[in-house]
Amino acid sequence: MRLIERSAHAESTGKVPPGPPHLPGFVMDRRRFIRGSLTAVGAYAVAVSGVTWLVAPDKAWAVPYDAFDPDLAQTLLVMTRAVYPHAAVGDAHYAVVVKALDAEAAGFEDKSRLDLLRDGAAALDEAAGGSFIDASEDARYAALEGMATTPFFQAIRGKAVVALYNQPEVWAVFGYEGPSYPKGGYLHNGFDDLSWLPDPPPEASPPVED
Repeated sequence: MRLIERSAHAESTGKVPPGPPHLPGFVMDRRRFIRGSLTAVGAYAVAVSGVTWLVAPDKAWAVPYDAFDPDLAQTLLVMTRAVYPHAAVGDAHYAVVVKALDAEAAGFEDKSRLDLLRDGAAALDEAAGGSFIDASEDARYAALEGMATTPFFQAIRGKAVVALYNQPEVWAVFGYEGPSYPKGGYLHNGFDDLSWLPDPPPEASPPVED
């Protein structure tokens, strides 16, 4: 289903049909994935034959990781959702952020990036009282607030703001139809159809002076 069709479906039904992230190694049960909701949360991490996987609670999807152990993968998943919380966005799309972090950490012989993430996750656990994953929402917030200026937090924030919001399935959740340049620009493609924003006051567009 194309993005424009997905957006129209969302507008008419109030539900966004989920689409799978395009990831190397992404394993998906399409029927379960589509039957489920983007709001499904509770993904968990497991290690199988030395490979870490983040898995949907109903096993509708699973994403493999090369450099991360299960604790680190799940901590980063929970952290990413806490930093950019959207109830309508499912864990599969936050797992894309963790995959991007994993690919970066695994792509270099220098392990300083991986060490930064491991040490940061350990510090996050300590700040949250022992386990960031199991901590209360308030404890997670306090832990993140206390680490907001650290290189670890900034690394997650910088990767997440790109990897999360660059997914067409996530665009559809917010009613964004995607870039207009492939369609010839906004002028003849609904530049003024933003139904999710209030109409501007008349004084915002004064008449053109002769």
